[in-house]
Amino acid sequence: MLKEEEIIELLTKQNLSESERGKLLEELRSNPDLIGFDRIVRTLTDLAKDEHVDTDLLSEYVLFLNGDKSNESKLTLLIPGIEKHLQSCSKCREEFEFLSSELNEVDNFLSKNIGVEEKPETVKTKGPNIFRLFENFNAKYSYAAAASIMIMFLSLFAISEFSTPDYVKLSSNHSYDDFSSTRGRTSVHFMNAVTALENKNYNSAISELQKDIESSSDDLTTFYSYYVLGITHLTKAHSDFVGLFDSYNKKELSAAIDNFNRSLELNNTGLFKNVNSNTYFFLGKSYLLEEKFDSAKKYLSQAIDNESEYSQEAKELLSSIK
Repeated sequence: MLKEEEIIELLTKQNLSESERGKLLEELRSNPDLIGFDRIVRTLTDLAKDEHVDTDLLSEYVLFLNGDKSNESKLTLLIPGIEKHLQSCSKCREEFEFLSSELNEVDNFLSKNIGVEEKPETVKTKGPNIFRLFENFNAKYSYAAAASIMIMFLSLFAISEFSTPDYVKLSSNHSYDDFSSTRGRTSVHFMNAVTALENKNYNSAISELQKDIESSSDDLTTFYSYYVLGITHLTKAHSDFVGLFDSYNKKELSAAIDNFNRSLELNNTGLFKNVNSNTYFFLGKSYLLEEKFDSAKKYLSQAIDNESEYSQEAKELLSSIK
């Protein structure tokens, strides 16, 4: 096995004999700690023959000049040959200038629109002896793609902000699926439903709550299973596209409304008024998302009048109705 000093000496030697080159390549390919060095040898050979510099290598060189030192120790072996080649090859020089320009455009775009000034980080290799020079992205396409994606995302964000009603945005900002402290009932099915909700497994929670209702329809607190079932359908109704364009499934909203109304019907003893006041809020919100504004105003107002724990959110939703 060749020592590192011998490998460096062969890599930097101007004119390798065929036997030296074969020996070096065999060593590089058989030693896992030297993965990537064979690419360097081929690159040095190509440069010596005045062949064009690979675009990936030029990308690495541009990143290196702009402050990325992740591959400095190995890339320096190639820099003299690259610079010499760029002086005499107009095609590679044009490619180099294009890549540099693309990097600057992306940096400027990110600085102006996102406030990020740092250069894009390259992929870092693992382990002290592993060098993968060509593992980083192809800047010629990646810089332009990054800028295009960013522009598209900002455009979608602007469209989403403009097209989404305020009450939908407000509704989407509120989450009500934290049931870690919910102990309204102690039946097995209800407790299974709470566990499923904590794991955001809404389908399983719905199934367990329905079983709980079927097996205990005469219980005094069955209304609470309907209440939680309504919240589960309301939570499950929400969807979005990459965090934009919030929408709500009408079937799930309808199921939520049915369960909230059933909860109000059963919770008529006067012992659990706080649950009813919260139910008014969720009913109002569900109707609002269905764009049934009169019903929404009615129940949101009742939530406020009955001092629901969601009174502040009810006020915000009411103010969003035009």
